Amino acid sequence: MTDYICCYFGSDWSITARGFSSARQAEKHGLYMMPMAGCFGFAVIHENPDYERGWQLRLERSVLPRTAHIKRDDLCNYNITN
Repeated sequence: MTDYICCYFGSDWSITARGFSSARQAEKHGLYMMPMAGCFGFAVIHENPDYERGWQLRLERSVLPRTAHIKRDDLCNYNITN
């Protein structure tokens, strides 16, 4: 089973929202959160539960600046920095 994640971020914070069954649902959540004060954008991530197989950024469904960097920590939380 695969999981889609929406990670939205601001200047010094990022929030990882999990449990979406499709990239479109994760994108809709990100678009819903965009008007929140301080939100700079969001990333839609396709994650495989097998940690070894990793994750994939769905750039066509994300709103990110060109300078954004995405990292996943050991607890499978994502951090986006500008």
